[in-house]
Amino acid sequence: METQSVLYRFVQRNLSPFVRKYSRLEVVGLENLVSEGQGALLACNHSGSFWWDALCLIAGLDDRQVHFVAHHWDAKISVMRGLLENLECGFLDEHTGDICEDSSVVSAAKSGKLMCIYPEESYHTFRDRYTLFKFSPHVAKYADVAQVPIIPITIIGAEEAAATFFGPKLKSVPLHIPLHPPLILPFKITIDIGKPCSYEELISDAANITANREENYALAADQLRMKMYQTMSQYRRCKLSEEQYIDRAAWF
Repeated sequence: METQSVLYRFVQRNLSPFVRKYSRLEVVGLENLVSEGQGALLACNHSGSFWWDALCLIAGLDDRQVHFVAHHWDAKISVMRGLLENLECGFLDEHTGDICEDSSVVSAAKSGKLMCIYPEESYHTFRDRYTLFKFSPHVAKYADVAQVPIIPITIIGAEEAAATFFGPKLKSVPLHIPLHPPLILPFKITIDIGKPCSYEELISDAANITANREENYALAADQLRMKMYQTMSQYRRCKLSEEQYIDRAAWF
């Protein structure tokens, strides 16, 4: 079994039982996880706020450790970086062109860790609940470079359970500023774990494949989004948006 950090073990042992009971947690497709010791990218919709979806995922996977991939924005905030490093999180490479064999997410996945990545890069406000925005091609390139499968994970219920009702969300930053107290409501949470798929399988289903591999990563990410949309549609009315939830051109 993988050695866990003290902070992660504390969360898993002390908070997970409460989360499972409070959220009436249901996990579908647990058999689709790769065997222990085999790495994978867990591609999740980022639903709700206050990391409630992440706590539900930790609780739902029992003794399997999840290494979350935080945004590179978080790495620039020293207090946040320290907390995330104590949880053994990875950090997103700022640009897909930066991803290589030595990237921390690639290295961790190749070493057999389950790396949870949020392809939309940020959680939604309640107004955008059950909307899948454009996926970043990071997820496809990480899987290709590390040669590990992508496991689509759809979390249902956290949009209502940990909603951000009011508060500004600038397109230029992955940060919401809620204008109300933290709310964690007792809505039922379902975690649907899909079947593993490789970058090659995703791209084989895509139209307009080009000779440019970087462009193909975006096509593969969109195929992954469609898979998760089909799963989400079984639980809630949802929609696709052709917008990016974070406008990377606006970074400063």
